[in-house]
Amino acid sequence: MDHRIVVFTVHKAASLGVYDVMRRVAMLEKWPLYSANLQNANLIEPVRARDREFYQQLEGKKGLVGPVRMPVALDAETIKNDRFILHLRDPRDVLVSMFYSFSFSHPGVDESLREERRQMGVNKFALENSAQLKRKYELYIRDVLPLPRTTFLKYETFVRNRPEWMRAFLTALELNPKSWRYRLMGWRNPAAKVREENIHAHIRKAAPGDYLEKLTDETRAALNTDWEPILTKLDYSL
Repeated sequence: MDHRIVVFTVHKAASLGVYDVMRRVAMLEKWPLYSANLQNANLIEPVRARDREFYQQLEGKKGLVGPVRMPVALDAETIKNDRFILHLRDPRDVLVSMFYSFSFSHPGVDESLREERRQMGVNKFALENSAQLKRKYELYIRDVLPLPRTTFLKYETFVRNRPEWMRAFLTALELNPKSWRYRLMGWRNPAAKVREENIHAHIRKAAPGDYLEKLTDETRAALNTDWEPILTKLDYSL
């Protein structure tokens, strides 16, 4: 491989599932993989949007990069040979998933903060955390989506139709999606089998549209109004 392929996403969009696909592809193709999720992590993920130092660690490196869960500053000269995959989820579902994860099951969260979020409830949490998430989506839409070498993929396809998602992912990597080994990988979709939630064990239904069940009409209306341009741009229903 003579270039980099950077996979951008957000938390709570099956980023670990995307990482697993990247890891398997890198192993099969014998490509370098730079990821914070490797057992011996060789990538430091940015902690703030528009991080200008992120790309310094990739200088001279080629291969698969990510998943990166934060938009970073992109310098035209630095990225001139890079390809990008932007994998996003309906932000209303992301907010709901953030609440249940950070309130009940995500490791490393202080118990007092968990209790504070539980007392807050999912509706207030979604409204109070909407602006920060919205900023990430705005930056992705502005800086990454318009690039001619960007492929846009959705969490919803990843869950509902993994073979279709795999075909698009592999095409972006300039690999043959008809290869038998990749066809088999496309049918591997354990998340789609989850039917019963266990919020304390980090097991939640992966089906899109969870916000329709968890949020009140008032909260949904407020989010729809605030997010309308982004939802429309990414082809999500209001």
